[in-house]
Amino acid sequence: MLRSLLIMRSSACLALGYLVSMAAAQTANAQGPQAGYRAPNVAPYAQYGMSRPPASPLAGGSPAAHGDAYMDVHGNNIVMPASYCNGCQSGGYGGGGSTCPGAGYCQDNMAVNFGSCGLPDQCGPHYFDISAGVVYLRGEDLFEGVPAFTSVGVGLNAPRYLELDGEEEYEPGWKIAARIDLGPLSVFEATYMGLYDLGFNDSVRSIDVTNPSANFQLFSMFSNYGIGTLIPGVDDAAVVRLGYESDLQSTEFSYRRYWVGNNPRVSGTYLLGFRYLRLTDDLAYQTEAVAGNANRLWGGENDLLGAQIGGDGWVTLRQGLRLGGEIKAGLYNNHYVFTNSGDLPGTNSDFSNTSTGDQVAFAAEGSVSVVMDILPSVSLRGDYQVLYLNSLATAGGNVDPTDYFSTNVATQSDALYHGFSGGLEFIW
Repeated sequence: MLRSLLIMRSSACLALGYLVSMAAAQTANAQGPQAGYRAPNVAPYAQYGMSRPPASPLAGGSPAAHGDAYMDVHGNNIVMPASYCNGCQSGGYGGGGSTCPGAGYCQDNMAVNFGSCGLPDQCGPHYFDISAGVVYLRGEDLFEGVPAFTSVGVGLNAPRYLELDGEEEYEPGWKIAARIDLGPLSVFEATYMGLYDLGFNDSVRSIDVTNPSANFQLFSMFSNYGIGTLIPGVDDAAVVRLGYESDLQSTEFSYRRYWVGNNPRVSGTYLLGFRYLRLTDDLAYQTEAVAGNANRLWGGENDLLGAQIGGDGWVTLRQGLRLGGEIKAGLYNNHYVFTNSGDLPGTNSDFSNTSTGDQVAFAAEGSVSVVMDILPSVSLRGDYQVLYLNSLATAGGNVDPTDYFSTNVATQSDALYHGFSGGLEFIW
């Protein structure tokens, strides 16, 4: 009998414990708004015909755009994690307060409220696996300080032609970048950019720029436009042609480490890596004159290899829309090769000289970017970028307007390139 009484007592204790736990659960539910954890408040969205706050229409398609589901970037349903919201009523996690209509990150602690406090944004660090696009860059002031190459007639006041400063135009190239995850917060990145047709061609004919038409009336800056000593084959010219060709290539291998700001809308990476830059340019000056034809060439090759540091930062303006900026700089060894050559009429007039060397150079690049999601795994990207290089041996920096035959090499020229780029980013 004692055993039966013990069994009955144990059963009564278990039943009492169950009833107490059920009562506690009902009490906790009744305290919902004061307990910290609460269901999303969808009342503010009812006026728009939404049953819940909208997720990304670009990620989840039409259902997500109308608030029918929380979606991840692949259009799959997601469960929003609890997150602390300073602006919610009584603080706490999740949504339901007067200022946070739904679960998610509240933006009240930001200097600028982007209008989506409490919405279920996927606004973590900016990431892609492969990025590819087209770039349009132009050189700036590559021939600064070089006067017009020819005049029509003799004299300092004679009309000038073939002034190169400002002749640079935007030229297309391409750029590709790929990333591989090294860990939860770090990636290895490889980038290549190439522009192969930076340049221009220009010419002038004596009979086209004289009135009345006359031949052999073009004089060069090397003779001070006919006032100084005339150069056979260069002055008294009928035709003068200038051709400039240049290419710019960049290869980068970088380690990036992610950082996230006080708010998940603000994130970026630190960068450390190696970069190889190659800049070549050739300026050809051809003349057809009374004494015969002449050709002059200034040609430079600059190969820069070194290390760089930098970083980028991104702000999620709206779900699926980011604004970012990047800056990076480094020190390089520039191995340069420069050639001066001339081919003139007559004997013993030709010349050619090639100089090589190594020197420390500096390069810096900055950009502003916008990225917009257009499909779950595809984004559209646009950039404006500026690239600066110094300690170069360039064609424009080696034209001596007072000496046609000079073979001296200036190695401290700089170059500035800027322009736009656009392309696509892909996520596996």
